[in-house]
Amino acid sequence: MIRQRYEAMKKVGETYSLIRELSSMDGSDVGESVLDRVMYSAEALPPLGKEYWWLLFFGRDGEKPMQLMLTIFRKYGRKMLFNDKEMMLGEVKENMFQAVTAGWIYDEETLHDLGDTNATTEVRSEEKTVSSDISGRKMILGGTFPNYRLQVHGVIDLHIGDVNGVADKSAQGVFIPPFGVGWVDIFLDAGGTVLEKPFRGTAHLQKVIGITTFGPFHWGRVVFENGFSTEFFGIKTGKDSRRHFHTSLTFRDFRNDKGVIFDNPTLRIRKEGKRWVVQGHDSYGHVRIVLESYAEKRYTMKGGGSQVYEEYAVVADEFHLDTRDGTISLDDLGKGVGTLEDAYGSPI
Repeated sequence: MIRQRYEAMKKVGETYSLIRELSSMDGSDVGESVLDRVMYSAEALPPLGKEYWWLLFFGRDGEKPMQLMLTIFRKYGRKMLFNDKEMMLGEVKENMFQAVTAGWIYDEETLHDLGDTNATTEVRSEEKTVSSDISGRKMILGGTFPNYRLQVHGVIDLHIGDVNGVADKSAQGVFIPPFGVGWVDIFLDAGGTVLEKPFRGTAHLQKVIGITTFGPFHWGRVVFENGFSTEFFGIKTGKDSRRHFHTSLTFRDFRNDKGVIFDNPTLRIRKEGKRWVVQGHDSYGHVRIVLESYAEKRYTMKGGGSQVYEEYAVVADEFHLDTRDGTISLDDLGKGVGTLEDAYGSPI
């Protein structure tokens, strides 16, 4: 018994060490070994511990481009409610555990719900795969940077890689003991089939490890036709608050590895009907983004706190960036498509 407790404490210590390591990294300065270590591991979770894979794809074609999202989520504890369904959370054996899988596809006309599943998930670090299922369909993510493949039997078959110069990776984190969150992001092109229809677009693969309470925030990412992208994040004080703290806002040209990073900007985000207005500024410049939502999906979680995630598929109606180096508008960037996430809830 003492030996088992020692081993359990040791594994939790390794989770804290990983979050500390990620929080010390400078964005894109992350090697493939760290990416693989994070993507293909099942961490030991202490109280308030959470772990999830988040796989998001933006299409390029059509007025309302195809978009899809898949997630594998687990947290500390034996069970939770996900969309009011009881989900068991337990370790089956090493690197195999019970989790929640969920997802949706917007096919340019209709949003298809892939369902919420209490799925047995297996992580194989040597083979570089994460395998699970969603509504009875086998789901596999495999590969290493910059080449991956995602398959959901009979529904999704996507090859993910560096095709049009979009290939980027980053590692980040925040560590304030005993709390902390660390994550890796991978941005690549993607092509294949979704619902037996051709798909071409960009992929955002993310893995997150956290030891923290639930909390309200806004997050968004938009990819433009010319290879630029913008991403913003802000923690808010409540469900309907418009002012944010611990904010970030970036504007990147992946093809030429250039960008603008706002330094803890003043950020305001508000919803006006189907439109979201994002405004931010710091000493370097000012940005205004207007996004129109064309599909949405809501997820609720309860257990060790409660959280609501409202996911919006969006296109850019307006983009205006003013800095000391000049002005960039939507005319310079081309069509923009992305996702905005509105999260809120209660930590206890």
